[in-house]
Amino acid sequence: MNPLPLNATVCVLSARRFGDAIMNASILSQASKVRPDIQWVIWTKPEFTPLFQLMGFNNLITAQFPIAGGFPKFIKGGWLDFIKSIFSLRRLKIDASIDFIGDARESFLGMLIGSKRHYSPKWSPSHWMHHLIWRMPIPGIRYLPVKPNNDQVYQFIPALLSELMGSKLTTQTNSSSEQLVFDSPLKIAFHPYSSQVFKQWPTQSWIELAKLLSPYALSIEILCSPSEEKAAHEQFSECKALINITSCDSLEKLITQIQGVGLLIGVDSFLVHLASALDKKTIVLNAGNLSQWWAPPNSLAIGQSGGCPDYPCFNEPKCIGKANESICIKSITPRQVIDGIRFTFAI
Repeated sequence: MNPLPLNATVCVLSARRFGDAIMNASILSQASKVRPDIQWVIWTKPEFTPLFQLMGFNNLITAQFPIAGGFPKFIKGGWLDFIKSIFSLRRLKIDASIDFIGDARESFLGMLIGSKRHYSPKWSPSHWMHHLIWRMPIPGIRYLPVKPNNDQVYQFIPALLSELMGSKLTTQTNSSSEQLVFDSPLKIAFHPYSSQVFKQWPTQSWIELAKLLSPYALSIEILCSPSEEKAAHEQFSECKALINITSCDSLEKLITQIQGVGLLIGVDSFLVHLASALDKKTIVLNAGNLSQWWAPPNSLAIGQSGGCPDYPCFNEPKCIGKANESICIKSITPRQVIDGIRFTFAI
């Protein structure tokens, strides 16, 4: 394909969840350095605005979208801002637009804004993303093939952007030459919560991990939302002297808290990707997916089947209500986490 011309205006569609938004923003920040001539326009949800601004993007057009759980807000008046955003984008005469999902809904949205061409990934039938999208082809969309072995989010998105820009975007890696130093006490944060309950690691495992880490920790805190705070105090009541509970009622407060820690350990969620974007080292405990698929840079991703016959389940667990419910993440031990930290970050 022909690369984007100089000074092109490119619209990036990021219409799904917080995790997708911060991943897109952090990778696009690298792309903006490779092609500083490109005028990047971000079409996203209003609540994602601080994430893109954090990564240096200010040309934002926001709306609610009728996908990824956004339909209720769309119906309750969000459709009006959605229509306005389309006209705003059409006035910009977009040279190209792109999404990183490959879903028919994103492709259709790309057509609505009148860009000269919309690019979307085309997943190989054996690629794990192929199972997660609406696959109806949209006429006029330029599909970029993705091979099944190109299965890591922090690799295939840079590869798509490199093809679009005609300039190599350095792939982020999951290691760092600057290792953790445990010679002096370190601030450590845990994030045990996920909107998908099957992803959560047992409370007792978190408590045991805190005890194993306590010799190296200046402090250990649980980062949670106000809606999770009561449950956090109940779950960790037996170790109040060891673990602090910090409730963050805004994205800005959450960013401030993460900036103050040296290591964040959490289940696969928005928070670990935000921490990675802020150049923090992370440990990610995976459930349902192979650990390398979503592993952020500077991270150790831990995941295993635990003997589940349906692993990986692509976040669509068949084990709910059965004896082996969430056995994949439950089978991860605190000692595995400690050993992994030692091996990866040389404590």
